[in-house]
Amino acid sequence: MKDMAPQTLLDVRDLAIHYRTGAGPVQAVDGIDFTIAPGEALGLVGESGCGKTTAAKAMLKLLPPNGEIPRGVIDFAGRDLVPLQGEDMRRVRWKEIAWISQAAMNALDPVYRVGDQIVEAMQAHIKIDQAEGMAQAADLFRAVGLDPSRLRAYPHEMSGGMKQRAVIAMAMALQPQLLIADEPTTALDVVTQAQILSRLAKQRRERGMALMFITHDISVVVQTCDRVAVMYGGKIMETGPVRQVFGQPFHPYTMGLTNAFPTLEGAQRELISIPGTPPNLLDPPKGCRFAERCPFATERCIAEDPAQHEVGPGRYAACHYPDRVEEFRRVAATNDAWAKVGQRLNEEVTSVTRREHKESAEVLQVEGLVKHFPIPGGFFGKSESSVHAVDGIDLTLQEGEILGLAGESGSGKTTTGEMLVRLQDPTAGRIVSEGEDIAPLKGAALKAFRRRAQMVFQDPYQTLNPRFTIQDIVGEPLTIHGLAKGAKRRELVVQSLERAGLKPAETYMERFPHELSGGQRQRVAIARAIVLEPRFIIADEPVSMLDVSIRAGVLNLMRHFRDELGISFVYVSHDLPTIRYVADRTAIMYLGEIVEVGPTEKVIAERRHPYTQLLLDASPEPDPSVEKPPLESAGEIPSASDIPNGCRFHNRCPLATVTCGWEGRDVIAALAEWDLEKRNRDALGVPERDELAVRIPAPNGVTAARAQLAEVLAARPASLAEAATVEEAGDALVVQFASHPSPKRRKIAEGHEVACVLYPE
Repeated sequence: MKDMAPQTLLDVRDLAIHYRTGAGPVQAVDGIDFTIAPGEALGLVGESGCGKTTAAKAMLKLLPPNGEIPRGVIDFAGRDLVPLQGEDMRRVRWKEIAWISQAAMNALDPVYRVGDQIVEAMQAHIKIDQAEGMAQAADLFRAVGLDPSRLRAYPHEMSGGMKQRAVIAMAMALQPQLLIADEPTTALDVVTQAQILSRLAKQRRERGMALMFITHDISVVVQTCDRVAVMYGGKIMETGPVRQVFGQPFHPYTMGLTNAFPTLEGAQRELISIPGTPPNLLDPPKGCRFAERCPFATERCIAEDPAQHEVGPGRYAACHYPDRVEEFRRVAATNDAWAKVGQRLNEEVTSVTRREHKESAEVLQVEGLVKHFPIPGGFFGKSESSVHAVDGIDLTLQEGEILGLAGESGSGKTTTGEMLVRLQDPTAGRIVSEGEDIAPLKGAALKAFRRRAQMVFQDPYQTLNPRFTIQDIVGEPLTIHGLAKGAKRRELVVQSLERAGLKPAETYMERFPHELSGGQRQRVAIARAIVLEPRFIIADEPVSMLDVSIRAGVLNLMRHFRDELGISFVYVSHDLPTIRYVADRTAIMYLGEIVEVGPTEKVIAERRHPYTQLLLDASPEPDPSVEKPPLESAGEIPSASDIPNGCRFHNRCPLATVTCGWEGRDVIAALAEWDLEKRNRDALGVPERDELAVRIPAPNGVTAARAQLAEVLAARPASLAEAATVEEAGDALVVQFASHPSPKRRKIAEGHEVACVLYPE
């Protein structure tokens, strides 16, 4: 198979990669072909275990010791990389092909300053002294939107988004021809992700760099890449221009992925999960790798491996029946087609009819909830300040309701969820469950509350005891509460597993967690949560670590339990498309406060708070017909230990007014941004913050300083300069600001409230 490209930088032909094991070779990649042209971005998508990362690591010969390349060619700029070893391969790495790993914290040495690490990477390949290297590193930091002063920071002193941008800067240090990014935004919230992708795209355009982007998130690929290769079971199922592939897919696997992905615009449609799991590559099937899970598979599919068929200009699909594509697309969009596959694989496909939520009795009522974490300091370790994780929130949860709780990392969502089930004790405020304040509960009373309150955590790999069988894991709550034992206990465990879509339950009862897929493990966690038939469940990012093909099943399961069992959910996530799909009401949380709450459709359609608008602008859109402008700059969420004046979002808000709470640190941020752009400010010295004010030395006199300060502030929202009072203090300027309270929530419609000064109280 040859892709049409005017010029080829990377040409991979018949590449196979095996992992040697005691049971034989695992054929992780089995004969793939693709090309990348200079300056082009290729997305490599598919479920976990399909061979994406293995294929990418082979480009850099970073396979583990038991990995080998039995056949194939990796032609990079006219040279085959497969036979290269040792120093020859090291010269290629980083200088010609750079790598961005999934976990930025693991890519940075925790005991070295970040700047020293970047210079060290340069010095491994080129002759450059420390001073020149630091100067280049400073330019790289500016290019990715980081203050060069951060070069002196250690990794733990930077946020997740900052660390990922530092890794991108390091990867671009030697101006490589190809950048390989392996799930670079998976652990980030949507705003940080959008900024990272925007910076990456900008640098790629400016430097003419090619990109291989590996992910299971098709929305990111649609917004980032030019072409896409869809991998499954070690093979490429389909390849072509990204908007054509996801807009009009030819392979049933691609159809399944697009039907399983929620979109902001298409939240009303039913999500369809793909039953089953990828094949065992220790003994891969003879025919099409997807045949077992395909609703259109025939005897030919099972017996014969399909060749790549050219289905359009630059488009290829490995399917025996490209001529039946219109029929396949129509049928694949229905739940019935995949439900039949589920029956064949003994796996239930949950289908839920969307219903209108009606107000009912309250399961939870939260009033003025506060959680502060003291920061040790001062003499004798006394606390001098606190992290304001949650700062006076009010909310309700009704019977049979799913309440979405959205916001960036650091907004306080998880802390709120943990307090609602008393995994953490609040600093102040009340949590009333069915007329009972849960804060003072102890002993038997607390145990009784825990029976009606459960939590499903983010990571199904860490929340199940690896030494327990599935039967023991799901049955443990029954034992703890003394509700059932023996045959009755087993009957309730079977019922919960089958309610969670693990049918027949007997096939799972004696297994251990490591014998299940990620989606099956999360279903076990849900089965454990519902076995007590609780009144409400806190679901903390329950699908963020799952493949797109199985997210839909878990989301549908939540809606099913809401409708059939009347269980209420608080669904915590930064992913607004999934929140729109499952939630009846949504609360938007920012830096410990709820800034908007109301019916989900109203909150997302009307987006009254500017922060809600930012979250929606940042959410990538998998619909190929939607082109979203890049989110160039949205800033970082402030520190929860140094709460901003007034509205906590004002420093990132494009609509901020004079009364929103501008302060001295906003002037310091304006000066830092001025420096990032390498603009002259010789009349302004190093600023010193004094609570809400800031003192700025004036080395060339206060008149010159005033003129230059006005120029700096003119680049920011006009309300910042209007809110500032500039006074002269000897050879310096002091910029003063008034103190403002954080705005309270204002009712703008029935059940819809917004905490913003743009609306009257």
